[in-house]
Amino acid sequence: MIKTNETNRNTNWIAFKTMVKRDLVIQVRNKWEFVFRVAMLPFVLILLYGYILPRVGIVSPDFPNQMFPGMVGMSILVTGIHGTAVPLTMDFNMSREIEDRLQAPVNVRVVAFAKMFVGVLESWIGGLIVLPVSLLFMGSSLDLTITPQSMLMLIPILVIAAISSATLGLLVGTIIKPSQIAAMFPGFLMPMVFTGAIFFSWNALSATPIIQKLVLINPLLYVNEALRTVLTPEITHMPLVYSISGILISILIMGYFGAKRFIRMAKGK
Repeated sequence: MIKTNETNRNTNWIAFKTMVKRDLVIQVRNKWEFVFRVAMLPFVLILLYGYILPRVGIVSPDFPNQMFPGMVGMSILVTGIHGTAVPLTMDFNMSREIEDRLQAPVNVRVVAFAKMFVGVLESWIGGLIVLPVSLLFMGSSLDLTITPQSMLMLIPILVIAAISSATLGLLVGTIIKPSQIAAMFPGFLMPMVFTGAIFFSWNALSATPIIQKLVLINPLLYVNEALRTVLTPEITHMPLVYSISGILISILIMGYFGAKRFIRMAKGK
């Protein structure tokens, strides 16, 4: 029995690595399309809100410092969602490539985890891409707090933020159809982006109590508030225990329903 369990684990691990490697090879082939897709939205927002508007006096000079954590969080979440959801819905509905993977002698969840892991890796790359863009246009306005303690806090936040993006991508990828991908950005991602505490902190929404409560359903809010706690602690933010709890709860909820839908689709139901 022990030997059988060990064999199953080895088989699952080999299948997992093979699936991830194949998806990464495809991404490397399309690397410039990936960079353009990941960098364009942050670039436009940083150029407008972080460089132009502060210099013409429409927003305050310290506004770039307010939005920087939100830009990092947005890049992580949006990239991870797209990197998981779009390939997944294409595999299920058009290329049917997922059927080949499901025939592998492994647990169905291994296939889902492989898709999510690629989304996690892409989300971190998305976060890295936004850094040089931010420093180029907003560097002189940034007043970040980077200490060894803050770095130790930042790493696990980036990890769970990436996992949150992949679980949400898994759920979205099992819901939308290829014909609906074009509507995903204006219909889903844009509302999430602009209510996710990129340009304001959650506490600032106390002026609009109803909106302040409604945005609590947005996982991006908790990611950005957690990053704001670590990078710009001088700005009023949600207590870290609440923002971390929000990220973890969103992972559990989205992961549960995403996995449930994935298994049901894998079984053809």
